Parts: sequence; structure tokens; C-alpha cells
Amino acid sequence: MTEEKETVLKSIELNSTKNQRLLIYITKDLLGKGFVCESLITFNKVREGASTLFVYKKKETEEGKLLGEEVKCVEREEIHYQDSSRVLGKTYDALVLDVIHDLRPDDIGKLVEVVRGGGIIIMVGPRVEEVDNWVTDYQREIVVEPFQGEMKARFEKRFLNRTIGRDGIIYVSRDKVVAGKVSNELGKAGVSEPFGSFPRELYEMCLTNEQVKVLKECEGLKGKGKYVLLVRANRGRGKSAILGICASALIYSSREFREIVVTSPYPDNVQTLFEFAVKGLESLGQKVKLKEKEGYIVEVWSRKGKVFYLSPLSALKSKANIAIVDEASGIPIPILLSIMRSFWRVVFSSTTHGYEGSGRAFAIRFMKRLEKERGEELKVVEMETPIRYGANDPIEKWLYDVLLLDAEPQEVKEIKEVSYLKVDRDSLFSTQEDLLRQLVGLYVLTHYRNRPNDLVLMGDAPHHFLRALITDSKVVSALHLAYEGGLKEELIKEAEKIRKGHLIPVLVLRYYPQYKAFAKMKGVRVVRIAVHPEHWNKGIGSLALTKLEEELRGEVDWIGSGFGSTPELLRFWLRNGFIPIGLGGKPNEVSGEFTVVVVKPLSKRAEDIVSEVSREFRIRFLDSLFDTYYNMDSYLAQVLLSRSPGEYKAKPEFHGSQGLRLESYLNKYITYEGASDSIRALTKAHFLSGEGKRLSLTQEEERLLILKVLQGKPWRIVGKILHRKVANLREELMEVVKRMREYY
Repeated sequence: MTEEKETVLKSIELNSTKNQRLLIYITKDLLGKGFVCESLITFNKVREGASTLFVYKKKETEEGKLLGEEVKCVEREEIHYQDSSRVLGKTYDALVLDVIHDLRPDDIGKLVEVVRGGGIIIMVGPRVEEVDNWVTDYQREIVVEPFQGEMKARFEKRFLNRTIGRDGIIYVSRDKVVAGKVSNELGKAGVSEPFGSFPRELYEMCLTNEQVKVLKECEGLKGKGKYVLLVRANRGRGKSAILGICASALIYSSREFREIVVTSPYPDNVQTLFEFAVKGLESLGQKVKLKEKEGYIVEVWSRKGKVFYLSPLSALKSKANIAIVDEASGIPIPILLSIMRSFWRVVFSSTTHGYEGSGRAFAIRFMKRLEKERGEELKVVEMETPIRYGANDPIEKWLYDVLLLDAEPQEVKEIKEVSYLKVDRDSLFSTQEDLLRQLVGLYVLTHYRNRPNDLVLMGDAPHHFLRALITDSKVVSALHLAYEGGLKEELIKEAEKIRKGHLIPVLVLRYYPQYKAFAKMKGVRVVRIAVHPEHWNKGIGSLALTKLEEELRGEVDWIGSGFGSTPELLRFWLRNGFIPIGLGGKPNEVSGEFTVVVVKPLSKRAEDIVSEVSREFRIRFLDSLFDTYYNMDSYLAQVLLSRSPGEYKAKPEFHGSQGLRLESYLNKYITYEGASDSIRALTKAHFLSGEGKRLSLTQEEERLLILKVLQGKPWRIVGKILHRKVANLREELMEVVKRMREYY
């Protein structure tokens, strides 16, 4: 190995003077032979004072102990993978990753990007020849009983095959070294863009021309007019840092920005922003105080003003002068539009490609709305130059490739013939790269919650499978699916211990335990359904579900799904024959959406149970609108209650004087308030009745019943929501109640 070792060490020395990174993949059979240690020592000799980060998974195993000993030869910071979010925003010269025990795409995506140009990344893992027997911790986590079929390392095999031989990467095993081309790019280009009118100290913090441009555009936020700034960039371009500098500039330069609210999907997304807000204010001689919550900065104070974090939903109610929305592509578009309408001046930042979310979806859908509503008030800055490393860094290209961070669907101008494709996952992850990129690109484009970890589910999980609608070799719809149910009696008895998979059977077991037979039935859950955005509202999604149903009928008892509900999305599922049977108790912190579970029975025995479960769900939901779901959107509540299977006609359950008081109300002897309990009993009967036996009411009439009778909102609030005068609403409600009394 002497010659091979020299190749590696010379590459480290050569690359250390460049502005690009070097990745060395060392196989685990070389542990204990000093290869990792020598590589780190060589690097430290050519880069004095180098900072090293060691990320470990299992120190107690034989390989873990050997790797732990080797990294002791240099000063280093050590963290467990579960703490990897802590280092986001930090920069290191060298990174050592244990991928023997785990290879989670999310972690790789985060950690590789903390290394600066000229630095090295050392991965220690199995030989390429061992990949078929490589079982990671994440693979073990995604195995679900009773679907414990053969776990295939499809993602991991593709990962190694697309790593070995790449530019900037050296693969070292016991018997071979495969060295890719080492970069010749030198130092950073520097800043040539002229400065603006903000303090010079802040402009001198900028590392690229694009950062200077963003700071200059932020000067336009001062003044009385409406203004929206959109900053778009790939990861590692310094957009969060420049937003922090902008915040400090606005606070320091103008009294109108005494309070700046910052929002993003989660507090850890904005730590870099806060850190640079602090640096900016301190560079201007300001004394700064911080407020932290659960280890995260959530407020930055100075005598000039403050910058503070709120969740997206809470930010809507803020009285701040301006909103900064970081990682906007991870927030549902309706909330982004509400934020835009709530503030005269807003800064949005979006990751174009990356694990935080898809800026492509953001660009296609949100940009159209921004341009329509704000037009000339909208300014857009694209950031292309990386901060930590050179523009043509081979490791960034490799990372985007192996994690499919830049995957996009192909353009589909017109749809001719459509074919239903049963995707072969072995081929997909080995020889069908174009199809894989189209599928992933479509998932990411239409779902803001996709993450690289989903690749392992798609490729490796025994109970997951994929389907697609294809036209002219292009994907127009993609389905990510998972088998559920088929549980044995002993597993059903331990339903509370089921922590993964079986989302729908477990929901039935926990909330409707008398129907445990449902858990024994086999079903398929739709994990993701995506339709090409150029062909929305053309029946493509419904066609995909129809084809899936045709394939599965006779094989499984039901098809179901769970999703963050909006009225439009819920209507799609109801139109396709799916029935609501479950509803989350709390809205999502980011989207404000309640998770809805829907099921479509495919067998008679499933149909009987789903019909009963659906009725119980409606009873529970109706009784909870006054409490748990008091703030639920009335449109969503109305859609949830609109699908009532069966020919059941409910009768109002009046007790005591309720029936008589209802008559007094209709005769105008007493007000609504005197008969509200009677009207509530009548309203419940209406919504519990099957569609074929229900009185025909308009959507607005049913919304009125939900808002006033079931949620119990004050008349003035109901009037405000429905944009109607209270007097008119009182009269309309009486007319609706009169019709319901005659019918039921």
C-alpha cells in the first residue's frame, strides 16, 4: 500500500492550496493501519491550525473503537450523528464521517457542506464488493413487521457506484486506489461590486458580489412603499448570513425598523441569520443581548431595536415592521401569501436545490402569485457564487448527484397516450437514472416536505413500491406507496408499541378498537402522489389512483393516505371515493394543516368496517368542533363532513324540553341563544346522515351551521368570516333550521 498511500497524501497536499474540497473514501478493512491518522496529520502539516470535526455513530463496536483511536492523532471536535444540526452554519477544514454503521442522506447533505475549500472529507465505510451485505441503522429502522422481506441496499449501491472515480474523490481499499482528478482552481474571486449607502462595515462583511447586491437591495426596504425582495440560491451561497447582515443594517439605519420578525420552518433554520445579525450590530459598536429557547437563539436585542423569531403561523399576527422569511420553500404557499399580505415589506429567501425543500416548486408556483400581486414592487436576486469553496467544486457536484438534490422532472408540453408503469426498483437505482431523476424531481416539485432520506425508503424498504404514469418516456404522475396491515393477533395486542409503519391500521386500533379486524386486512398507503405542474386539474392524479385501484383490487382490502389537509386537496381524495376516518388533534407547527387520514375500501369486509368507522369519526369530529377544532377553517370542516357513505338518515336526539324549545325558536318566541342546544342536536343529525339521505344545503349554509352552531363562535366573528351582516345571518340560520326541522 506504500505507493497508494503516497497517492493519497500527495493529493491532500496538492488540494490544500486550492479552493475546492477533496473526499477520501477509506474502506473499513484499513482501520487500525493508520491510514485515517496519516491523512489527518498530513493535512494538518500543510494547513496549520486546521479545525477537524469527527462525526461518529457507534464507538462501542470494533470498527468504531478503531476509528475513534485513529482520529485521536489530531485536535478535533466530536459529535454524534443525532447532533449534526448543531454544526450547521459552522465551517471546518476537515471532516471524518463514520458511514460504516449508517448512511442517512439527510446527515450527509448537512455535514459535507460544513467543509471549506481546500479541506478534506474522510468517509470510512465498507468496500464496494460488500455493499449487498451492508445493513445500516437507518435500514433497520425502516423495516416494518410483517414486511420483513429481503432488504436491498439499492440506494447504498448507487451511492458508491456514483462516488468511485469521480473528480475530487479518492477511493482507497485494501487492494486498490481509484483517484479522481484533483482540482486546479485557486483562491476566491473576491468582491468587486460597488458598495451602497448602508455602513461600510456591513458591506465589508460580504464575501461575494451577490451578497453585496442583496444588501444594496435591502436599502430599498426603507421608505413608505410596499416592497418584496426575493433571494434565491443553492445551499452554501451565504443567503442566511446576508439576511442577518441586512437585519442589522435596517435596525441601525432606520427608526421604522425597530422590530423585525424572522420566520422559517424551524428555529434551527435561522441560527446563521441571527449570528450575522449579532456580528453586524457589534461591528457598528452596538451592545447586543440574546434570548435563547431550547438551545436556539430566538431574539437579538440592541438599543436600536430587535430581531426575533416566530413560527410561520405566529408571524402572521406579529406587529413587527417587516418580515424576513428564510427557507420559504419549506413553508406552504398559502401561508407565504398571507405573510406577504400582512406586511408592507417582506424579504423571502428560498433554496433553489437542497435538502431544506424545493425552490423549484417555490419558483414555479409562488413566483407567479408574487408577480401577479406585487408586480413592480417585487425585486429578485439570484445568488450563484459559493461562500465556503470554489464555483466548480467537484464535491458539491457529487453531493447533488448522489442525493439527487437537483433532480427535476422533464418538460411535458402535451399528453398523448398515457401508460401505467410498475417501476422495477432494481433497475431504477442502477440503470434508469433518467427515470429516477424524473420521479424524485416530481416528488420534490409538488411536496415541500420531501427529504433525501426518502431515497432510502424508495430504494431499500421491503414494503415500499413505486408506480408512475408515463407519456412519451416522460413522467406525468408519480406514486410512492407502502403496504400496511396484515397484522397478526400478537402484534395487534401490542398496538401501542407499534412505532413505525402501519399508520392507518394503528389509527383504527387506537381510536376504534372494536374494529381490530381491520388491522388484519391488507392495504396500501399512498405515501406521495405527484402530478406534473404543467398538467394539474386535468384528471391525471385521479387516473393514477384509478390505475392503482385496478392493479390492487383482489390483492388488498383497502387503499388509504394521510396528508396535511387543505379543502382543495381533501376534495381531490373525496372525488376519488376516499372516506375520512381520522384527523390529527393539533395543526402542523409550520403549515397549520391538520393531518387527515382517508380510506377507500376495495373489499366487502373492508367496506362494512370503513362505513362504521366513518360514522364514528363524524360523531367524534362533530363533538370536538366546539373544543379541539374550534379554530379549524370552516371550509375544511365542511368538506370533511360532506362525504357520508351509506343510506343512513339520522334522527335528532332531543332531550327534555329541547324539542319544544326548538319550536319556540322557529315561532320567534325565543332567540337562538335560548335554543342553541336544540339546534345543535338537529345540526348533528344533518351531518351524520348519509349523502343520499341528507337535506340539500349549500356550502355557505353548512359553513354557517359549522361556525355558529358547532364551533359556537360569537355572531360578530361569524359575520366577519362570512362577510355578512349579523342580522341577515340570524334570519338565514332560522330558515335553514326550519328546513332541517321539516326534513329530519
